[in-house]
Amino acid sequence: MDFSDRIQKEQAEMISTLQELIAIPSVKAAPAGAGAPFGPEIARALEYVLAWGERQGFTTKNLSGYAGHLEYGTGEKLVGVLVHLDVVPAGEGWRYPPFSGTVADGKIYGRGAIDDKGPAVAVMYALKALKDSGVKLGKKIRIIFGCDEESGWRCMEHYFQHERKPDYGFTPDAYFPLINSEKGQMALKFEGEAAPGGDGIVLRTFSGGTRRNVVPENAEAVLVFPDPAGLERGRAALLAQGIDGIEVLDLPEKNQLKVRARGVSAHGSTPELGDNAVIKLAQALAPVEGRGNLWAAVRFLRERIGRETDGRGLGIACQDEVSGALTLNLGVVRTGAGKVWMEVDIRSPHSANHEAIKKKVAAHLQPYGLKIVESRTMAPHYLPVDHHLVQVLLQVYREETGDQSPPVATGGRTYAATLGNGVAFGPGFPGQPEMAHQKDEYFAVDDLMTCTRIYAKALYALAKAE
Repeated sequence: MDFSDRIQKEQAEMISTLQELIAIPSVKAAPAGAGAPFGPEIARALEYVLAWGERQGFTTKNLSGYAGHLEYGTGEKLVGVLVHLDVVPAGEGWRYPPFSGTVADGKIYGRGAIDDKGPAVAVMYALKALKDSGVKLGKKIRIIFGCDEESGWRCMEHYFQHERKPDYGFTPDAYFPLINSEKGQMALKFEGEAAPGGDGIVLRTFSGGTRRNVVPENAEAVLVFPDPAGLERGRAALLAQGIDGIEVLDLPEKNQLKVRARGVSAHGSTPELGDNAVIKLAQALAPVEGRGNLWAAVRFLRERIGRETDGRGLGIACQDEVSGALTLNLGVVRTGAGKVWMEVDIRSPHSANHEAIKKKVAAHLQPYGLKIVESRTMAPHYLPVDHHLVQVLLQVYREETGDQSPPVATGGRTYAATLGNGVAFGPGFPGQPEMAHQKDEYFAVDDLMTCTRIYAKALYALAKAE
């Protein structure tokens, strides 16, 4: 079946729908009462897509704001498409307002445009194309909207406590041609004392980053010097390094300086594509380092995390042929109430042992006065190339694009893992830049339309009557 003409006629409406969805700043926030466990804006985004589904004549369901779905078709078997509506914080320095959905140069700009609101809209209109065409299906198709993908996946935990799992399906939250191998994941939180203490230069605060799975774009520290002469020597030492992206500012408080670092944001699964502002700041402060346990924590960042993103400073670097090399992203550092906290995101090869990694990390933390206080893990996910789902989706993609590329492995984690019989399928095409979690995130209009055609054919191939 070819749904191209029907989908093309929907282009203007699709763009408008995506713009309206982007305009909802669905960043996780404090609960806003019943029906909004992840904050009012994420709840509003869920209500928006379910209302759209109702207008199209789909069956819809809201599971207390944790997640929801819209459904079409009949049959015993269930094909699932899992998308998410939450987004990471926008950050600074955007060309266009991050929640405007501005269309320029053939691209729709906004936080969530490619991750994952644009793909959600593509799947919604793909399903609409099937319904409007009247094709006969032998299975149900359910689009499941998650609301906590960027933080903890509590959405899927809640959803599958109340709803059956699809028999198989995909998530449009990665790349084409298809992701059939996802690394394991570890989320670690470190903690240590951060009382200034000691003589000499005092590190009053040190902070940076927004989310564990985002490479920090900004970081800053406040230094207190013993006297004006010491401040001038410190300023000179900081500036003499000539590190790009470092700014030294005077503060009104006596003998104090603020040091800012600017880096480049990237997705936490590909930290090598970013420039970590927290690590840059830790390195910039080396010439003025004083005594005290907060300084020790900064020294840990410099000596054990550093610019490498493979975990070698912690003794955990490893790789295998199935999924590639381990990656590590230091995503967040905060100080307050006499404590320092750090959040780390590790994507591990299939052959790695999470408990062994945790023990090695803990051993390297101890000399710096730090310890692991929180730890969460996710097992790796893999479907073989000869799996029926993989073969069907590959065939659809190849027929539409002519690209014969094989399936690939990724460090990203997607809802495919929670499906079990699932893979990640688009929306990024080979050779395109990674825009998820970055400023000026966009989804090209042409790609939106191509994805919608691919998803319509894929859903039909998976759910058609035998």
